[in-house]
Amino acid sequence: MCIPDAFSQKWGGAHGNEWLAGKYGQQWVRIGVGAKGIHRVAISSLPAAFQSADKAKLQLWHRGNQVAILKADDTEILFFGVPNDGASDELLYRLPTSRKNPYFSTFSNESAYFLTIGAENGSRAAVENTAVDNGVGATEFHNQVELKTYQTEYTHFTYYSTRPSTFNSYFEDGKTGTGSRLPLTTGAASPVYVTNPASASQPGSVASNFNFAAKNIFGGSIPKVKLLLSGRGNAAQVQVKVGKTSAALRSVTTVNTFDFGPQEINFDLDPSVDYDANGGTFGFQNVVPSSWFSVSYFTVSYDQTIDAQGLNTYQFNLPAAPDGSKSRVPIANPPANPLFYDISNIDSPRIIQGAASNLMVTRNGAALNLLVTNAAQNINVAAGKISTVTFQEISPASYNYLIIAADNLAASAQAFATYRQSGSPGVKYDPVVVKVKDLYNEFNYGEPSPVAIKRFVDYMISDGNKSKFLLLLGKSITRPDKVVKELPDEVPTVGFPGSDLLLVDGLRGTPDDVPAIPVGRISAQTDAEVNAYLAKIQAYEAEKTVAWRRNVLHISGGKDLGEINQFGGYLSTIGTTVASSPFNGSVTAKLKTQAADVIEELNIANEINNTGMGMISYFGHGSTYRTDLNPGYVTDPGKGYNNTKFPVLFYNGCGVNNVFSGLFATTVNTSSSRPLSLDWLLAPGKGAIVVFGNTWDAYASTSNEYLDRLYPVIFSKTDKDRGTIGQILQDVALQTKLAKGYTYNPGQNSRVAAYYDADRANIHQVLLQGDPALKILINEAPLPVDLIYFNAKTIGEKVELTWKTASERNNSHFIIERSYNARNFEEVGRVEGKGDSNSEVTYSFVDSKPFSGRSYYRLKQVDLDAVVNGSIQKGEETLSRIVSVEVDKTAAMSVSPNPSSEYFEIKLEVPTQISKWKLVDVNGRLIKDNGTGSRVNLTNLSPGEYIVEVTTVNGDKYTKKVIKL
Repeated sequence: MCIPDAFSQKWGGAHGNEWLAGKYGQQWVRIGVGAKGIHRVAISSLPAAFQSADKAKLQLWHRGNQVAILKADDTEILFFGVPNDGASDELLYRLPTSRKNPYFSTFSNESAYFLTIGAENGSRAAVENTAVDNGVGATEFHNQVELKTYQTEYTHFTYYSTRPSTFNSYFEDGKTGTGSRLPLTTGAASPVYVTNPASASQPGSVASNFNFAAKNIFGGSIPKVKLLLSGRGNAAQVQVKVGKTSAALRSVTTVNTFDFGPQEINFDLDPSVDYDANGGTFGFQNVVPSSWFSVSYFTVSYDQTIDAQGLNTYQFNLPAAPDGSKSRVPIANPPANPLFYDISNIDSPRIIQGAASNLMVTRNGAALNLLVTNAAQNINVAAGKISTVTFQEISPASYNYLIIAADNLAASAQAFATYRQSGSPGVKYDPVVVKVKDLYNEFNYGEPSPVAIKRFVDYMISDGNKSKFLLLLGKSITRPDKVVKELPDEVPTVGFPGSDLLLVDGLRGTPDDVPAIPVGRISAQTDAEVNAYLAKIQAYEAEKTVAWRRNVLHISGGKDLGEINQFGGYLSTIGTTVASSPFNGSVTAKLKTQAADVIEELNIANEINNTGMGMISYFGHGSTYRTDLNPGYVTDPGKGYNNTKFPVLFYNGCGVNNVFSGLFATTVNTSSSRPLSLDWLLAPGKGAIVVFGNTWDAYASTSNEYLDRLYPVIFSKTDKDRGTIGQILQDVALQTKLAKGYTYNPGQNSRVAAYYDADRANIHQVLLQGDPALKILINEAPLPVDLIYFNAKTIGEKVELTWKTASERNNSHFIIERSYNARNFEEVGRVEGKGDSNSEVTYSFVDSKPFSGRSYYRLKQVDLDAVVNGSIQKGEETLSRIVSVEVDKTAAMSVSPNPSSEYFEIKLEVPTQISKWKLVDVNGRLIKDNGTGSRVNLTNLSPGEYIVEVTTVNGDKYTKKVIKL
């Protein structure tokens, strides 16, 4: 069937790092800006290279654009800067137009400006000093917009008993920061609220009024109000009132809010009754009991006289005037010693010289935002607002295992990468470790947001290879009352409830709601926790006696006899898949015995300590810290769990897998302790090898359908054909998308109450805790021989392949096959087998001519020929898993001469031919396309750097930087 891709087009090709092309080798300083205005950086606060640099070479960048610096000398740098407006949040909304509150930034309030020493002079603000022309009529007014925002709470939150009945993880209509829920009490009619109260759910929040100023209104201008209310449960009927004081309010309009949706209101103020020289106030009253609302923001817009009111900083917003014309702007009541800036283009401000009494400004045909100020804000290096950064130029084709780590987990992340590169059995990976703050800098202009992760993943699969994995190392907190802006020490997920799937879905042609690559998370806070989990991975993958992994434990709960039978029946029915071929496993069932809404304790020490369980599936009710048939915490001393055989743990139960609530205490069995699921994952030397399940609401029928898709992908496949745990969940997500066909459109997603698809929410909210590249439940030999291991290592410029068998049956010989791309294999050697053997046998083979760069190897085991009905029947052939090794030789592709003024020749060091090539410049612009042959002519090109991309007849792609002299 056809699958709509409503959002995937937003990500392809726009990664946020395009502006860095050609600049990676430069030194950089990040400057954090949390307020709008003129900012000062003391030269003495910068690294030595910047202090001694030619100040004309200093360049400043913001969101990929170079900023015109106001001043740069040996003492200070002055520039105009703005905070983070949260514009990139729109990329996470479905539909993007659902972001109704442009004044709320979900993840960060701080914008980032990047200072560097450029090869060319940096941009500087133009200076205008126009003589006063009194023949030009004076500008008498500008458009003043008063804005007040309220962010003491979040619209979709569970603090109150009245909460959204269903929760999608993705951002949708109505989800935003907002004021406190009103009314505070229930009754026939609420009080009239003229103040947004402090919120009981948000520690540290304070009350703020609904006043507006409406000062110095010009002529007969009528102030216009725009107001955003947010529904907070049921259908509130809100009377919106306004008046000069809280004691003199008139009713303007009555607004009906709907459940948790947004409601925008527009109306004009009445100058005779709504305000005076002191301004006015709004009031809000709900006349429907047991319904609630909140105020998200309001603006009051009107024409205002050109009066700075004696304030240190004031902005005037002048309407458009013809290009080349002059405006004369007499400013009343300016601050002392004012300076004037045209900030209409925030990245290209102009310095306007003149006197406040008669300021002349040349117009460019657009509206003019004129800043009058005598203040500059000092950037505080001690507060961490100035920091050095390094941009890492990453080649997508060079890596297939991506690790994003919290900054404090960099060391353990590298240990994990080293293991996956050289220590893991079978396929060796090409890992890259990226610290999450570096990711913000390179892929989201320095602004903390999960947008950076999604852009990074899209960039890393832009080479066309989706056979990659993403491992997230670090916590993420999405519970609204615990969220800390700027996301310190976090690797963020998307939404509330959190969804790691939404970090990777819909990329590069992958359908929305399906991961483009598998993703897993380890919500660790210390290197010790990551290293302890890595030790479990190493032990799991090194085990040679694995028959215990055929044992599967089913645990089911229920609040009454009907549910107990229902949940147990679901697991019993799907359990036949476990017992059938090829898995041929056994199932042990544990059902709740108390037919009541109580917690029944269960101890499974015998099953996991002694027998060993390959997988444990739970189906029932739950919370973050317990299930209704409750095996409990693996670290609970009272349970006596000391298993060294680590099961795969799967939870079907509400919120059991929710690790995003900010709970990390190491106590057990309490609502304030770290999640039950995380305890099983992080417990050193025991517990689970991976944990997956729903982070939020789990519905019985939806969970049962998920089981029906999951179990065959796990148990109906051989070890050889079974994907990794991340690929398994990826497969189930795709199956569900194809079966259900859910889409996004205004009719279904205009507000949260209008549409909720439980299957889609379940797919989004199934979280994988652990390594997505882990091959789970390996329990059979992949060859007719019992292969203990198959490894490859370099010896100088040669590769030694070694393998060991525990037993052999009818084994004629092994054929060693080699590939440069893991797809196209050729035979490079043969080693005779032992026929039949019940003892360990070690084999080796040396490849004296491996490929340059990475070589891939596999074994083809060939059975002895047999005589059938007088004819010789060739022995069956079976392939092993693939292993890989890096040979420190020349690259797979080379070009020479390089640099060159006329041409260069392409040479491939792998057994394939060039199909075509193309040439692009460092900014990604196509210069030549569909070239053939091995010679590339450069004579008609401008001097500079270029990238040649070669495609082989086998579909491989290689790139190389070339320099035209």
